[in-house]
Amino acid sequence: MESRFIVGMVALACVPAFGLLSTIASSQMVDKVNSRLPEEQQFPQLGWHLPKTLRLHSEYNRLYPSGRLSRKVRVLVGLMFSCLLTCAWSFGFFGR
Repeated sequence: MESRFIVGMVALACVPAFGLLSTIASSQMVDKVNSRLPEEQQFPQLGWHLPKTLRLHSEYNRLYPSGRLSRKVRVLVGLMFSCLLTCAWSFGFFGR
C-alpha cells in the first residue's frame, strides 16, 4: 500500500475528530458565556453563522480574558482544515 494513501486515510479520519472536538469546545464556550450574560443577550445553541460566532468569541474574550477555550477552538479548526488539505493532497487533488 502506498504511504501517501495511508497518510490520506489517517488525515481523512482526523477531520471529523477535530471537527467534533471543536464543536464540543464551542459548546462549552457558549455555556460559560451564557452563565454570565443576562437572559436577553444569551446565545441560543442552534443557528450558527459567522457574525454570531465572532460575537461569541468576542464576548468570551471579554468575560474570560485568560480563558483558553477560544484559542482551543481556533487550534482545533486549524488542525481540521490542515488535515483536510493533507487528505486532498494525498489523494492527488492538487495534481502530481
